[in-house]
Amino acid sequence: MISGGTGALGRALVRRFLDGGDRVVVPWIMKRELEALEAEEGDALRRGRIVIVEADVAEEAGARLVAEAAPSAEALVNTVGGYGGGKALHETELELWDRMYRMNVRTAVALSRALLPGMLARQRGSIANIGSRAALDLPAGLSAYAAAKGAVLALSEILQKEVALRHVRVNTIIPTTIDTPANRAAMPNADFSQWTPPAAIAEVIYWLASDAGATVRGALVPV
Repeated sequence: MISGGTGALGRALVRRFLDGGDRVVVPWIMKRELEALEAEEGDALRRGRIVIVEADVAEEAGARLVAEAAPSAEALVNTVGGYGGGKALHETELELWDRMYRMNVRTAVALSRALLPGMLARQRGSIANIGSRAALDLPAGLSAYAAAKGAVLALSEILQKEVALRHVRVNTIIPTTIDTPANRAAMPNADFSQWTPPAAIAEVIYWLASDAGATVRGALVPV
């Protein structure tokens, strides 16, 4: 189950899991991003290897819909997220704090709550969350975003402790700037060669979800 599977990183993950022979469930909420997935993976959609579910995964009802479409999911990848900042704390609107929490934390919490009962019952599963260097470096001007991503790190660590004896593992990916069209448009003068391709992140997450990565638990994995 790949939340954010219609986004740039999410589509790279969808492709990697399909290449590994998996069936993938993808929730969607933005028509434009869904159309991008359909353009890239039309054959897999027609063959039922990708199941799409229209759902707001920040809401319990939406997360439940996704869980019903993925009753035997062995992997949950929470890529839904958002970035916002660039102002000092006293200039940052409270609305941005709410939005950063909803996009980065609440989505991961709602989906983990929905899919964990099945994983725990089968005693098998992998959850990967997406953190950020900002949660470790804590740069000025990114208080809301860095705090939300810091909450993702705390969530992952606590959740791993809760499921450690039930054969479910939880890890967090810490990417540098991801090389996506949106990031290139936002930072046109940056050195794109120093950015991380989505496919590279997808490869690491796929390995963590595989049997080969079963002994890696509770890790912050820089990519």
